[in-house]
Amino acid sequence: MLSLLTNCCGLDVHKDMIHACIIKSEAQEQEPEVIHGEYGTTRDELMRLAKFLVQHRCFHVAMESTGVYWRAVYELFEEACCMEEVYVVNAHHMRNLPGRKSDVKDAEWIATLYRHGLLHPSFIPERRIRGLREVSRMKRTLVGEHASYSNRLEKFLQTRGFKLSSVVSSILGASSRRMLDILVRKGTISRIDIENARVGKLKASPEQLADAMKGELDSLERDLLQKILRKIDHIDTEIAELVVLMKEISAPDQMQIRQLDSIPGIDLAAALEIIAEISPEPQRYFSNSKKLCSWAGLAPRNDESAGKIMSAKIMPGNPYIKSLLCQTAWASVYARNSAFSQWFWRRQARIGKKKAIIAVARKMLSLIYKLLASGGFYDPMVAACA
Repeated sequence: MLSLLTNCCGLDVHKDMIHACIIKSEAQEQEPEVIHGEYGTTRDELMRLAKFLVQHRCFHVAMESTGVYWRAVYELFEEACCMEEVYVVNAHHMRNLPGRKSDVKDAEWIATLYRHGLLHPSFIPERRIRGLREVSRMKRTLVGEHASYSNRLEKFLQTRGFKLSSVVSSILGASSRRMLDILVRKGTISRIDIENARVGKLKASPEQLADAMKGELDSLERDLLQKILRKIDHIDTEIAELVVLMKEISAPDQMQIRQLDSIPGIDLAAALEIIAEISPEPQRYFSNSKKLCSWAGLAPRNDESAGKIMSAKIMPGNPYIKSLLCQTAWASVYARNSAFSQWFWRRQARIGKKKAIIAVARKMLSLIYKLLASGGFYDPMVAACA
């Protein structure tokens, strides 16, 4: 079998060790020479790896890695600009035979597949977008922590007999928060305190609020409540700081953010997170919207045998963009006069809400691809055909 590359390297990247295998030959017909190397993952060791590759005039590299261990190696090659081509490949696509598997053989197998053009690179956006993605995912983690502490606050109040959540829409709203601060200071709250704490319009009357907030906290319980509220405030501050940082990083992408913001169900925060996951120019990495949807895990799998479809479940894909698009899809189907809303409600009775919302998320991602590729803005007629 003829090879496409005469000199290439496969890297099996682990937390503390990198196994390298160079396969090279002077001509395609010659028996190739196989050279193995083993390196650590510190900066000095990575520089030794780069010198090893340059020494053997190997400028085509393919690597597979678990988790984020590939990042340091990839960014070293990116900074050095000494590689012509660097692939980060999916380990699932090149599994070795059980019982004949070792780190050395894995590196050689990667190099062999790469040499014959049998590997496809994973989607790696430019460095600025990778930084935006990291900030975006940190923000999502903090949002999850905020929800966790909000639930803890609700449990704390319920176990002490305070039924605030039964009479207000949010226990962290402006009025609710002022009442909780009074409860921290005094351990109890009066009808006058409630009236002074009310801000804006509340559906609940002062009588209903006073009835829901009857009770008393001892000093220990007041300290616990204060710590929960302080933690929530701290998380809110960190989230706000990360949003500011995301806006700074995405300053060159304002046009693309406005394009996404024009779609029903997608606000500024969601637009920033979508850009962080798929980049402002997904057409550079994906030849069409179908491939982008497949990468995101919003396409049914191909699982057919003897003419029978065994399964049509969606693939795992990118969990961040998938969950984000499902959230925006729910927002869009409840938006008034939305093309996505009309499409969803016509089909959900037949295929179920879960399948229908996945279908809406796929339509939204297809539309996002088309808008970013064309430079256009949301048009209900285009959205209906996405």
